[in-house]
Amino acid sequence: MKSFTLIEFLLVIGIIGTLISFTLSLGFSFYKNQQLETHGQEILQILRRTQAKAMSVELDSSFGVYLTDDNYTLFKGNSYTGRDAQYDEIFNLTQIIKISGLSEIVFLKIEGLPKESPAYCGGICTPCNEFTSQRPCRKQDGCSWNRLLGRCTGPCTPCNNYQNQAECEDQSGCSWYPASRGGNIILSSNGDSRTININEIGRVNLE
Repeated sequence: MKSFTLIEFLLVIGIIGTLISFTLSLGFSFYKNQQLETHGQEILQILRRTQAKAMSVELDSSFGVYLTDDNYTLFKGNSYTGRDAQYDEIFNLTQIIKISGLSEIVFLKIEGLPKESPAYCGGICTPCNEFTSQRPCRKQDGCSWNRLLGRCTGPCTPCNNYQNQAECEDQSGCSWYPASRGGNIILSSNGDSRTININEIGRVNLE
């Protein structure tokens, strides 16, 4: 009976390890996409419910939604800072999802139209490791060029950190949105994303 050599044994272990790694990668990718879809649908429904509460003049008030990377809040009032906190409904977000674009949307009572929002910097900043040369790497805020490794490293600065148009548009992946009614809420996770659009007449859709 022929026995396995050490090299053959290591080769089998390597193949098994590769298959396990590939399976785990597929599983995580599926989980990530599932979470994006689930939370996208949940936020969509909360936005529509918020708009319905405003249109029905519930508690004689406008209603809105405030979003962070940790959670989102359905609130009563014309702004999150001026809200009546006793009516807050808070919903948690999984840590693998990041929010960009609009961080606050308010629907006006009776009409249900989105309140005019201030100008903001939206989009998803281009990850540092996608830059393959030194100049564009250093131009991207939050990134630095590692000479020893010959690659771009660091966490790019999220688009919504920029408060003026010039700085926003100077960053790859970011776009400047002027003051308007409505806008986009972007859910992202490792390069994949879902966009919820609220247009100027109040239609709320997941794109």
